[in-house]
Amino acid sequence: MRAISKGQRAKVVKALEQHNRFSNSWFWTPRGNRKQRDRWTDQNNWGVAFRHEGVRYEYHSVMHCSAANVYYKGRFTTDGKKATVRAFKKLAGES
Repeated sequence: MRAISKGQRAKVVKALEQHNRFSNSWFWTPRGNRKQRDRWTDQNNWGVAFRHEGVRYEYHSVMHCSAANVYYKGRFTTDGKKATVRAFKKLAGES
């Protein structure tokens, strides 16, 4: 497997950091008022997609903040099929 480009690596690292930060978020209580929680939710709902050696990699971060909890769902896919975070870690050279 050849190395990924710098731009692709930056996307992979950002997705892994986001996933590591929020993967246990149901234990968190959000701070601030409703407007601040909505802004934080908007900032953390995003996705990234790219192609490497003919395989399409995608990550989607979906977050919701209620008054009591933070809910996060990170979805990794390869060629449209559900994958684990391990596929992205391999691309970043972490496993």
